[in-house]
Amino acid sequence: SSGINAEYGATMAVCYSPVLLAYFFAYVCVYCWAYALYKRYYVGKIKQSLVTMFSVCVLNFISTFCQTLAYLNILSYVEAYRVPTYLTLLLKPHPEVSYEKLQIKDDTINIIIYHPKVIKNDGVIIYAHGGGWVLFTARMFHVAVSWIAHTCQMVTISVDYRLAPEHPFPTPLLDTQYTVLWAQLNAQKLGIDPSKVVVMGDSAGGNLAAAVTHLHRDELDMGKHNFPPIRAQVLIYPVMQAYNHHEGSYSRIKLPMYNLKKYVSYYVAGNLSLIDRVGDPTCYDGVPAYWNAIVGTDTTVRELEVKRSLEFSPDNMDNVYCFPLLETNPAGLPPTYVLALTLDSICDDSVHYAEWLRKWDVQVHLEVEDQAPHGLMFMYGTDPLAREHLKRIASFVQTQVA
Repeated sequence: SSGINAEYGATMAVCYSPVLLAYFFAYVCVYCWAYALYKRYYVGKIKQSLVTMFSVCVLNFISTFCQTLAYLNILSYVEAYRVPTYLTLLLKPHPEVSYEKLQIKDDTINIIIYHPKVIKNDGVIIYAHGGGWVLFTARMFHVAVSWIAHTCQMVTISVDYRLAPEHPFPTPLLDTQYTVLWAQLNAQKLGIDPSKVVVMGDSAGGNLAAAVTHLHRDELDMGKHNFPPIRAQVLIYPVMQAYNHHEGSYSRIKLPMYNLKKYVSYYVAGNLSLIDRVGDPTCYDGVPAYWNAIVGTDTTVRELEVKRSLEFSPDNMDNVYCFPLLETNPAGLPPTYVLALTLDSICDDSVHYAEWLRKWDVQVHLEVEDQAPHGLMFMYGTDPLAREHLKRIASFVQTQVA
């Protein structure tokens, strides 16, 4: 079957090559015309050079070409979205970048600090990257975070948290929390207001951003610290639960490259011992509060007793700090922005979290995008849809820290 698909895809690629070539030249013509128009009527306002405009044209063509190859089964959809990403280095903004090493017990973590050329307010964004708690580094998200800092016009700190399975829960969470507290302690050095911290993350990083927000609130309520509360959280298609991966978007969208069960087991247990339990509701001693309230299956079933622990344990599948959607009392959480993608298997996690917070009168802004798969934020440099969502995120963030 795969051989037939590959042969079919190669044949179709050859057949479509004249169309793609024509599409490319159309892009060139449109961009040259747009450049001439802007130079004619917006003299002094346009900042892009002809080279930059042409680069955008080429990158958009490459992006479209890669997505066509994915449609023809030559590339996976994730590869189609990520291949052009590396070329966005040509067009990324260039904020001032500095690096810090933070000492945490007997180890260190790296953070990258972005100071955009234009800073609109004295807030700070703490960013946790995606990758299933297992993959990638903060440096690999340099282009995306550069765009975030530039568009939000705020100091932005990218956390290079330690990765599972070598460093399972709670290490990635504590690394992110430590960065939040470090930023608040070093507010004067960073030129920020310690009461204007926004946590942000995508995918597994969205999970960490939400978990840090819950943990920060709980420790503040318990008197464990007197740092200012987190001002807002921005969750970009976050992974929020491992209770049920058989219904809703999990059953609707099947992504073979998205091995969530494996990543969750690595994160929680540091090995693959939990892979058969991840997403299987029969392995839980009860039903989470959000599930009965949002999905509305059977309210007579015993409610799951969740725990709040920062201890490593293979039994952390019911831990709020592992999976924030298990939260039984979201009251007091800060304003929240959630981006969900309907072409993403974890879409319902985002939607359910937003709806659950609203039931507790938490201010929530939910965006549901139906034209993009998991990994949209990689495309800030080339995809107008990604940039549009980033502008909406920036508007939300600037409102919260004003």
